Amino acid sequence: MSLPRLFPLLAFLVLSAAPHRVFAVDAAADDRAIPFYTGTVYPTPQQAEYRDEFLPLANVGLLLGKDVAPDDPRVAVLTERLRRNGVQPQVVESAEDRSGTLILIGETGAHEALLGKLTVPDKAEGYLLHCAKNGAQNVVFLMGRDFHGLLWGITSFNQLITTQNDGPVLRAVSIQDYPEFPGIRGFTPFRDDEQASAAWFGVNVLRANAVMYRQLRKPADWRLPLRDETQFNAWKARIQKIGAQLTPLKIAWYDSILPFSGHVGLGQVRSKSEEDFQLVVKAGLALAEAGGSLCLLYDDYRFFLSPEDARDFVTAREADVYFLNKVYAAISAKYPHFRMLFCPPFYFGAAGPDDTTTYGESRDAYLAAIGKLPKAIDIYWSGPRVKSTQVSAEQVGWFAGLTQRKPVFWQNACGTYHGSPYYAYPGEPMKAWRDWYDEDFLRGISFYAYNGEDPYINMTITDAFWNRRGYDPAASGEMAAKKLAGPENYPKLVEAFKALEVMDDYGWFQPSGLAARNVDLVRQQTEKLTALYEAAPPALKSRWLMLGTFVGYRQKYFQALLKNPNLKEATEVDARVQELALKETETDAKASVVLTPNHFTAGREARFYSWQEVPRRHVIWINGAQSKAPTLQATFQLAYPLSGDSELVIAGLDDNAPTNCRIRIQMNGSTVFEGANPFAPDRWSTHRFPVKGAMLRDGVPNTLRIENLEASDSMTGAPWFMLSYAVLRPAKGVN
Repeated sequence: MSLPRLFPLLAFLVLSAAPHRVFAVDAAADDRAIPFYTGTVYPTPQQAEYRDEFLPLANVGLLLGKDVAPDDPRVAVLTERLRRNGVQPQVVESAEDRSGTLILIGETGAHEALLGKLTVPDKAEGYLLHCAKNGAQNVVFLMGRDFHGLLWGITSFNQLITTQNDGPVLRAVSIQDYPEFPGIRGFTPFRDDEQASAAWFGVNVLRANAVMYRQLRKPADWRLPLRDETQFNAWKARIQKIGAQLTPLKIAWYDSILPFSGHVGLGQVRSKSEEDFQLVVKAGLALAEAGGSLCLLYDDYRFFLSPEDARDFVTAREADVYFLNKVYAAISAKYPHFRMLFCPPFYFGAAGPDDTTTYGESRDAYLAAIGKLPKAIDIYWSGPRVKSTQVSAEQVGWFAGLTQRKPVFWQNACGTYHGSPYYAYPGEPMKAWRDWYDEDFLRGISFYAYNGEDPYINMTITDAFWNRRGYDPAASGEMAAKKLAGPENYPKLVEAFKALEVMDDYGWFQPSGLAARNVDLVRQQTEKLTALYEAAPPALKSRWLMLGTFVGYRQKYFQALLKNPNLKEATEVDARVQELALKETETDAKASVVLTPNHFTAGREARFYSWQEVPRRHVIWINGAQSKAPTLQATFQLAYPLSGDSELVIAGLDDNAPTNCRIRIQMNGSTVFEGANPFAPDRWSTHRFPVKGAMLRDGVPNTLRIENLEASDSMTGAPWFMLSYAVLRPAKGVN
């Protein structure tokens, strides 16, 4: 039986034997037990001295400073955590109170001699947390340079509460701390629940300065939830709960409208329409009433203009400036401190020739026009590309110069790759935050927003921007994962994510040709992953780890694979690639082996790629030697008699770095080529490599391996090498 006919039969047998499954979900009952106690504070403080002493919290008094009222929401953050750990704190009136542990919150003026030379850092958002002894009494100082400094001191205190001998205790510590880049920490949850848990996470774990929701971002009809009073009131009740969490704590927050439904002439915003204007203002007023602000997302959906805008305005910039000014004026008239956030269609780009081709009008003129908007309207920018990596201060300056304000930076990738540029697995080092930005860039932005609500990724961003000089990607990743899972559960967490990682080759949502060739292996891997999740402790099923989400994705992937095991689309793609390869290399299909991207494993799925003048092709690629995808590997049988030497023809593309990426090509462990790859960076090119007959095997599987030799751990950007296809055939003159 031929292999193409065998794959569907195997899949049918697996499907007929597979039980119906309920897909995994994130389901931990208590999602506010985090951050778990690890003995240290996260993000990493600037200065911290941890002591092997523990203060009992059985009898706790709270003495409030002159800058702290009894109903101060920061005190509520402290008492919520204390009560969760079985502590019943009491507000006391005097420093003479004899509580076993006395916590001084803010400027109390009490027991200052116990501080010695310790002071609150004279930095924005700075705080002091110091544990001392006053005779037999324990005294804890919590002081902040400003409102948020005290809040972050409290969240640090909360991380040091644990249990000893069945009683709550606090690890003794002295911390002087502040963020190296204050005010720039953003968080982008898509939605929130009835308890405003994402808002809680933003405060208690991320120390977010701004939270940007996208709860109205892309309904089928963007006007419907604003027109329909039932839907509108449900959304309004949700944002009021968010506001109750964030507004008293002076955390800026937004919810977003994308005023496009994907139907030109039906769903596009009409900038002079009174109905569209009133709907957007209605949402903005509801947000302002709850203490929030409005984000309008035009980005990839703005063009083309509605028929009304095409009639009423010459360009999109005129329409958009008109509408934004009108909306802002209407809402700020009632709420003077109201702000807006806007994502323009030209949300990426860098200095150089003006872009007039993407949307048919001038990018630079558009950005200069919105630069005249009120300064209370912030503007998104994703860097020189949609998914930028390294971004320089000069590039920030170009955008800021045109728009006349610091940009809100929108990051569309995280430097890892697990079937998508947006995912990372808790515990893995997040090196991008160390490598992509310099200090001038971080000081040149208004604030930073990662395009994803992944808690782990956002925690590592907080750590990297809080203490850039002390940021260690490996140590930071491990600590963030332990804060989310608990130190005792960390080994099980690593095991689960390793089981996920081995499936990266297949991609995430659309079953691939590689998966179709390995149905039984995918089944085994999915069953192992499911068993690990079912046996995992409750803490690993928390929404904050997303393990259930990832496992559910894999289970759904396998079910989709079983429903279409021969994958018509992937088969057609392979057929087109094979046809192209045979034509370009002038090769006889009956006396050759053609390997398409779907034949290779690489730690990522094959996908389509095009760039500027490089035509679109189905490809697979490898990154640096220290990355998670440094190697391409394919196994195959010879399709022609082995009677001499062969040649390997590869169609490939080099990155656009100044020097060509170095690679090594091996056949069954023997080196065919090693050095700077000979492929062009700006067009598809082919190159022939001689393969000695002794390197190949007849009648048994052969393995082609291509390695990236460059010393880099980056998963985005150079150095990379991309493969379109590989053809193995007898060398000329060999029959």
